[in-house]
Amino acid sequence: MDSGTRDGSGPSATDGHDWPTTDVELLKRAWRNEKAAPEILKYEVDLIRRVTELTAYVQETVDELMENGVDPLNVSLMEMDLERTLFLIEKYMFQIQRSADLWNRLSRKEQNFAKRCAEDMEKHLEQSVLSKLPDRYKSHLRQSITSEEDDMETTLLTTI
Repeated sequence: MDSGTRDGSGPSATDGHDWPTTDVELLKRAWRNEKAAPEILKYEVDLIRRVTELTAYVQETVDELMENGVDPLNVSLMEMDLERTLFLIEKYMFQIQRSADLWNRLSRKEQNFAKRCAEDMEKHLEQSVLSKLPDRYKSHLRQSITSEEDDMETTLLTTI
């Protein structure tokens, strides 16, 4: 999944900084920046396009390797790397979808892309996990009665 962007136009490797060298690292940085920014940042169209094309290529490669009987460990490692990259794309897109104000700043094309990502993730969750669970656990919308709001970013303190 390391699609390099080393073209020599960036900062020198000897200047004491760890500059991102792959598209996946750039995507990770874009997600962290988006998460920490008080306002929506420029959408990384080219980066998302490159990473999306790369994930499609890697998925084809993984499928071919599985058909050819290549070492399952190597295939599994490639699949894990692919899933990690898809996770980054998802988190980057959902970060800007959390706020209605930020959502409204997106172009129609960006909104459609984010909606498709959400629908794809819901479909994947349904097919890979929820369909295999007992009926009472099949709803991805089900929440615990004790948690009525999104409190996943709050600190939990307990005494032992």
